[in-house]
Amino acid sequence: MSSGPSIPFTMLFKETVCCSLSLDKSCIFLPSSNCSENKPRISGKLRLSLGQAITVRGISVQVRGIAKLPYDEGIFFQSYHEENTFVTTQPLASSHQQNPFTLPPGDYEFPFSISLDSNLLETITSLGSSYRSYQVLATIKRKWNRNVIVSKPIRIYKRFSIEDSLNWLSALNAIDKQWDDVAQYNVSIPDVNIPFGATFPVKLRLAPLSKRIKLQALTIDVLEQHELRIKAPASYSAQFNVHFLSSKQEHVIFSERHNLDGCISPESEESDLEWCITKAISLPQDLEACTQDVSSNTITIKHHVAFTVELLGVGEGLSMIKGTIPFNIYMSPHVISEHGTVRGLHTDRFHDDYVPPPPLYSKHQNDRLLPMAEALLDSDTLRLDCEQPPENAFFYSPTLDCAPSYETVIQN
Repeated sequence: MSSGPSIPFTMLFKETVCCSLSLDKSCIFLPSSNCSENKPRISGKLRLSLGQAITVRGISVQVRGIAKLPYDEGIFFQSYHEENTFVTTQPLASSHQQNPFTLPPGDYEFPFSISLDSNLLETITSLGSSYRSYQVLATIKRKWNRNVIVSKPIRIYKRFSIEDSLNWLSALNAIDKQWDDVAQYNVSIPDVNIPFGATFPVKLRLAPLSKRIKLQALTIDVLEQHELRIKAPASYSAQFNVHFLSSKQEHVIFSERHNLDGCISPESEESDLEWCITKAISLPQDLEACTQDVSSNTITIKHHVAFTVELLGVGEGLSMIKGTIPFNIYMSPHVISEHGTVRGLHTDRFHDDYVPPPPLYSKHQNDRLLPMAEALLDSDTLRLDCEQPPENAFFYSPTLDCAPSYETVIQN
């Protein structure tokens, strides 16, 4: 991925044609609404430097989307299903009669701007796999010689919307359990929605319920799971009576083991002890090392935080507590620049005092206006639906009248 539009892709053709392609943006974020006035576009310039005259049949630039999905064929080697997902072309130079024409020696510059569909599929690349990708290709069609083609990759992502966030509201960002009479433990992350490339904490709280338990180590992994399902080719389906082909992979995109020497519970049964340990997870900031969560008919990608707590003193040898917390990685223009560089974001705060968001407008029920007199402010008539006790409600003015005049405030 280019670090900026000032670095063009250049190609020399028999030392007579120097061709370069530069893009104003190499990473495009699609609007979350189809009603957006600003339609996404790919723009840039194609530059030609000719040492001598050449005959061409036309010059054009094209945006092409490609899907390349692997699948397993039993004992056979892994195969790929490849197809174009999007193609749009803009002519840059041609004759009116579509006849070949001659370009004299010199320097040429062809600006272009191509409108994109707001419903394009997102770019998906991870660890050597390029499930969905996009390219900008500039083609110089020649009469007698082979065509000159230069290309540059681009990335297309969708903005993380409120609707996407609501889909994850029911997901828990913590695990709180008790292991028999051994320990009570809680493992949590600050949020289930984490931007790509972010660094965020994992907090372990463990209260031993038995004497002489030793907290040995904490291992944290981030797992990326891929599941692909495509329609089988007609010949393969007829031969093996298989209608769909699938592929599953799992990658570890982060892994750290932390030794926790010295964490030993006392012999006294009356001790109220709780270990609290916080460690950081740093997601890869390489767009080829991991990808976002995806849920479609053909591609499903999920992420989990997997933890392993090692304990000594429970029985003979080493005992372990294991678990996973699912979370969602999303792409954000606040993290990924228009030139494809990633700015690391730190999410440090735990929302211990988290207040649930208000319900959707269609979900509101029994909304009441605040009474206009102090006499009406009692627990029988005042109804709070925000799950707070009435004693936590505070009203500045008992009469809730209009704001005082400026002169009255000055006098007071």
